[in-house]
Amino acid sequence: MRSTLTAPGRRPDGEPRLGAHRRRRATQVLPATRGLRRGRAVVAGAALLLVGAVSVAAGAATAGASATGASATGAASGSAGGVASYALPVGEDFSWILPLENQANYEDWDSNIEGGMWRPLYFAGNGSATGVNPSESIAEPPVYSNGDRTVTVTLKRSFVWSDGTPVTSADVKFYFELVDVGKTQLGNYIPGELPDDVASVSYPNAYSFVLHLDHAYNPVWFTGNQLTWIYPLPAQAWDLTCATCKVGDAAASPAGAKQVFDFLFKQSEDLSTYGSNPLWKIVDGPWTISSFDPTTYAASFTRNNRYSGPGKPKLAGYRVYSFASDTAELDAVRSGDISFGFLPFSDVSQAGYFTHNGFTTKAWPVFYNEVVELGYTSKTWGALAAQLYIRQALQHLIDEQLYIARTLHGYGLQDYGPIADYPGSSYVSPQLREDPYPYSPQAAVKVLRAHGWSRGSGGIDVCSRPGTGPNDCGAGIARGKQLGFSFMYSTGTPSFLTQVEAFQTAARSIGIAITLNGQTESTMFSIGGVCPSSPPCNWGLLAYSGFMWDYGQYQLVPVGGNEFGKGNFWAGGYYTPQAERLIVAAHEKPGLPPLYAVEDYLSTDLASLWWPLADYEIALVSNKLHGWQQLNPYANFHPSAWSLSG
Repeated sequence: MRSTLTAPGRRPDGEPRLGAHRRRRATQVLPATRGLRRGRAVVAGAALLLVGAVSVAAGAATAGASATGASATGAASGSAGGVASYALPVGEDFSWILPLENQANYEDWDSNIEGGMWRPLYFAGNGSATGVNPSESIAEPPVYSNGDRTVTVTLKRSFVWSDGTPVTSADVKFYFELVDVGKTQLGNYIPGELPDDVASVSYPNAYSFVLHLDHAYNPVWFTGNQLTWIYPLPAQAWDLTCATCKVGDAAASPAGAKQVFDFLFKQSEDLSTYGSNPLWKIVDGPWTISSFDPTTYAASFTRNNRYSGPGKPKLAGYRVYSFASDTAELDAVRSGDISFGFLPFSDVSQAGYFTHNGFTTKAWPVFYNEVVELGYTSKTWGALAAQLYIRQALQHLIDEQLYIARTLHGYGLQDYGPIADYPGSSYVSPQLREDPYPYSPQAAVKVLRAHGWSRGSGGIDVCSRPGTGPNDCGAGIARGKQLGFSFMYSTGTPSFLTQVEAFQTAARSIGIAITLNGQTESTMFSIGGVCPSSPPCNWGLLAYSGFMWDYGQYQLVPVGGNEFGKGNFWAGGYYTPQAERLIVAAHEKPGLPPLYAVEDYLSTDLASLWWPLADYEIALVSNKLHGWQQLNPYANFHPSAWSLSG
């Protein structure tokens, strides 16, 4: 498909933080797919007994570094409504401004901040509800026709750029011209999806455009997971190939579009000019960047007085700050430098102090999921992972309710499939509201005995009935083979270690040997992140603390194809023809039932082991800040709704 259209790109990664949910700039570019976020220091608050004789040590995270750039002028400063301040998750930073994500900065906080300056076609999250927010979107709801092969989108006429130019379909065309030539450099590009699934685009007038798809798609999926990628971009200001060049129509040709794309990417890499570069002053959203510190990543934003869309800001501005430790972030909240921060999970005992001193705490659940991957391509453990009954036995040993209650202090969601049990979301199959394999060591023993496993020397089960019959151990499992797995997990999160050790103890109690192999997240990416593309998987089980997959601005509908589809990188090589058929159907057949069908199948087939999902954060907010209580399910903060008093 040529210059009338084309696409986005996908992700790499980095390392965890010892705090909320960290990742650094990538040292290795991983294949396309939204998600893959981890790291969270949720610490068990007291010694507890989870399973059998598993004693969990108490903990309190001790974070040593200082705040990265918190200003003492903080929340109540500023004029005409004041200036609020927001703490990014500990260890994270805003360091990419172009609303075409690169692969190293493809993070929710970057797209969140960008979305405040440049509105996406469809805005993710309606208060605390999942899905598209029609009122905050820059376009009217899409109209599907021609058997769902044609999508007509009409832009709202109320939006203008900050230079007074109307936002039109020419700005959408400019977006497609750029992604057509630069898609493989983008963080959210997935081969076969936007723009690859669009045969052509036509622009009948200044406020509408028509996507002619390569075949029919499910409107639920296409709207939530394709149209949400599109950002109208200011062609009248950005269609240039150098800082001193005049704006023209260079992007009209592929060669010129590549020059424009490369120029804009280069500008976005130059953090030192974020506050001064005139490119970033042309916005259609409610905020404009006014200053940026490339050393501390502290950023200030002022109200765009020409913003013409809904939800006009009440504040004069807001700031975002980065912190190197939980301690530094909490001190900044306590001192009043931060209006909207986070109470570290390790410090939940301090909630009473803060509520008595002018703050409110509130859990922030998110629409993500958490899994333990299985090494399906492993020469050592792959044959075991391939047996559904073994996966069922392992799942019966995960006590999600207890993990949430005792290690997460209640701040988490049960997760029984490719998405957690997020309250009220229509995207969650009714079946995923219930645990298909509830915690039961007895049930785990029963299923193993039914398939020819018996207790061997040292208390570890061995295969005593090899073969491929319905009551045998299964293909590739020899007589006398011990039942066990090497479990690689990310270190630095005491509560997660507590859960992992509880699982290990439960497994050992019924004859399954789990050998724990703690690694830093960066090491895990270098080992697990290249499997199965560079097989074999050199692990049996693999899990990252925090969460495995995050749905958000670019993917709102949890079909699971990017995580569990053929050729995936995030499920250890899981593949079944039935799963693939259902994933394709959820992409192409209309309505929610196809989505539910794939969710139900992946859940009961145990594509991965399901693990409880910790809440994104415990919000810790000054009582002087108002309008924040509806916390976005995709972890986006929304300063346009905020106001300050006092």
